[in-house]
Amino acid sequence: MTTVSKQLLLQQWQTLHNNHESYENYALIIKLVATAITLLSFTFSLTALVALLLLAVLWLQEGIWKTFQCRTANAIIAIEDKLALNEAEQTSESTKPYLMYKQWQMNRPTSKALIAEYMANSLKPTVLYPYLPLMFVVVIFL
Repeated sequence: MTTVSKQLLLQQWQTLHNNHESYENYALIIKLVATAITLLSFTFSLTALVALLLLAVLWLQEGIWKTFQCRTANAIIAIEDKLALNEAEQTSESTKPYLMYKQWQMNRPTSKALIAEYMANSLKPTVLYPYLPLMFVVVIFL
């Protein structure tokens, strides 16, 4: 692997790592908005159905956001695999550091698989919280 190629991979890794970490901050903001919507539902006497629908939209949005984060992690792992290759293997076009989006496009899942991926990420415990407790509060008290 040439020094320039390795440097490009390292820069790409650092950028993706920073993005991966910032996705977590945005996921927390989505959770805070969901909590605020629940409080506003009580304040402005929204119907339970409206509040539940708003919470469901935010829950799914966070699931989509977590899917982006998961893809970033996969890209980081691919870069780490490339960094581990020896110089002779680094000559093929598929391992050049600037082809991440091309590789993702070639491996992009079908719409059904994409929706299934969004739903799977929405059901992870770290995403599921606080939506189910907030929905429970809305159903009980509104």
